[in-house]
Amino acid sequence: MRKNKKKSNLWKIILILFFVILLFVGTSIISSRNKLVDIEVKDVDYIEIIANKSQVMQTIKNNKEIKEIVYSLNKLRGKKSNRDTSADTINYINVYFNSGKKIEFVKSGQVIRVDNKWYALNRRYSKLIEKIINKYQTID
Repeated sequence: MRKNKKKSNLWKIILILFFVILLFVGTSIISSRNKLVDIEVKDVDYIEIIANKSQVMQTIKNNKEIKEIVYSLNKLRGKKSNRDTSADTINYINVYFNSGKKIEFVKSGQVIRVDNKWYALNRRYSKLIEKIINKYQTID
């Protein structure tokens, strides 16, 4: 009787571990879905932010600010879309890498262009970009 109980307990533990691993893998797959970019902070040289509302261009070289912006840009999710022609303002965020390459984010209304591909953003991610733009649209 004890042997059966030990097997039963072992089987329950294995089953629980299986579902925990399955849950972890599932959430990893779902969280990476529709991700626009994956930028490594250590590879970024500087970031330019061009806010058309105030006609200001800011160059950010401070590592703390770069880390904060890259973290926000890595959060962006969207679905491929056509360009929205009813945009009011167009704002730019250019990320320059140590290798000389650059990624250009062009936000226009509820859509964003990342390296010549347009994506539709939901309100949450649109506000995230607007927050970055608004923070750096004044001249220091």
